Amino acid sequence: MLVRLEIKDFAVISNVVFEPGKGLNVISGETGAGKSLIVDAISLILGAKASRNLIRTGSTSCFAEAVFDCSEIKDNSFLEILDSNGIQDDDGMLIISRTVYDSGKSVARVNGTGVTNSVLRAISSLLVDIHGQHDTQAIFDESTHVKLLDRFAGGKCVELHGKYVKSLQEFKSLVLRIKEISSSPDYLERRREYLEFAVNEIDQAAFKDGEEELLYETKKRISQNEVLFTSLSNAQSFLSSDSAYQSPVQAVDQASRELIKASHTDESLKEIAERANALALELDALSSDVDKILADRNYDEGLKERTEQRIGLLYELKAKYGATIEDINRFAEDSRKELDSIEKNKDILQELKKERAAKEKDLLKLAEDLSSERKSSARKLEKAITRELADLEMPNAIFEVSFSRREKARFFSLSGIDDISFRFSANPGQEARPLSAIVSGGEASRIMLAVKNVLSRVDLIPTLIFDEIDTGVSGKASLAIANKLKAIASDHQVLCVTHTAQIAAASDRGFVLTKNVSNGNTETVCTVLEGDSKISEVSRLLSGSDSDSSLKLAEDLIRSFGV
Repeated sequence: MLVRLEIKDFAVISNVVFEPGKGLNVISGETGAGKSLIVDAISLILGAKASRNLIRTGSTSCFAEAVFDCSEIKDNSFLEILDSNGIQDDDGMLIISRTVYDSGKSVARVNGTGVTNSVLRAISSLLVDIHGQHDTQAIFDESTHVKLLDRFAGGKCVELHGKYVKSLQEFKSLVLRIKEISSSPDYLERRREYLEFAVNEIDQAAFKDGEEELLYETKKRISQNEVLFTSLSNAQSFLSSDSAYQSPVQAVDQASRELIKASHTDESLKEIAERANALALELDALSSDVDKILADRNYDEGLKERTEQRIGLLYELKAKYGATIEDINRFAEDSRKELDSIEKNKDILQELKKERAAKEKDLLKLAEDLSSERKSSARKLEKAITRELADLEMPNAIFEVSFSRREKARFFSLSGIDDISFRFSANPGQEARPLSAIVSGGEASRIMLAVKNVLSRVDLIPTLIFDEIDTGVSGKASLAIANKLKAIASDHQVLCVTHTAQIAAASDRGFVLTKNVSNGNTETVCTVLEGDSKISEVSRLLSGSDSDSSLKLAEDLIRSFGV
């Protein structure tokens, strides 16, 4: 759950620290004080699009940081996301921060590790579920209804849908192949020629697994040693090749002999004769050593060219047949099997049509099983949401999940063979109509809350956030929403931005945002509501005053929730 949120230079907020607890946390305040900015900051932390418009006037950046206690999250997918991105678990605590700069760029970190927005969204989907006015509108979109139903159904329904999607992909692949063959009478012959060419080309290249790495190591070694071999060869050439008369070794040897002869006549030349003799012997040994080194190294001047040619050939094959040597060789093996199939099945089109008929039968069976499972879950969802609506001061409301079999031309879709939509009637005698026909904002808010409350029982997400869920409602309906939020908060941490007294009174922990203007600057302050301050805020929401009667009514309202 969220245990701490710090916001700096965010719109009208200079610096605010928000520390929600377990249960129902309610944020209230006057219009324009920045209540929804708390939700906006959390959205930013959890991967929402960054905008320089979020930055407080006069600042070069804005910053938001959230601390989550994840010690009770046991979802393996959550732990896998952290591990795969190198994020260390700090005793079950997760610190997520995001900075937005005036250039429009942003930097996100999780426990000090830089991450992308896609990683933030993957993490956030398992930490927080935010329900704002946009989400209320989203339930009007019939394309989302089948997903909501599947979330509620879970288990077997999710498994069946996965099998159905896999079978559908295989069926579509068969249909496409039949279409290709049918549209071109000489398709099989052209396909055979292509496969034979590909197999021959790959076989001639004969690349082995691991050879690519070896080729690049060889190329690197050749590049590193090229200067060495050139220097050794030049040294050998200088020592052993002939000048106009003789090699340096021969010249020094001849000079040594002449000096030795001279020393026999003049003793004073003995030392220089010995030096010349030693130099001649050393040069001879040096020439022999260089020869030996070159012979031992066995430098192949053609190896570089052959290595580069083979790397070039590998590039060509990778462009045609696969990203790796393993992929290329697998392509050749698959091609051999297909060639064998072409040879064995002269009438492959007929065989494919038989296979398609069998696959369509299997697909239809899966689709019918999925439809049946969804219908069973739909009846349960209808009853659950209808009960929720009754609790939300809509006792005569009817909620239905409508199934309409798709036309044959568009029979199989990724979602199944049924078009699924939610329908609603608020009053007796009225036919249930699509949710998009609902006009009342209060009805829409309560339906959304009913749906979210039912789904929250099957979701593992620890924190739910409701941004102005009470839009368009008042009186008894607000009281019903407050009780419903209170019920949800028994299993989840709930954060709620509100403008109604009933929800503020029901809070386990209340916060009020106030706006101060000083020297032309607007500053938002977040204050924890306790004791008398909570009574005063509920009174303000009730009547806009702090009269004795209003304060007494506020105190009674708070007490009615057992807070």
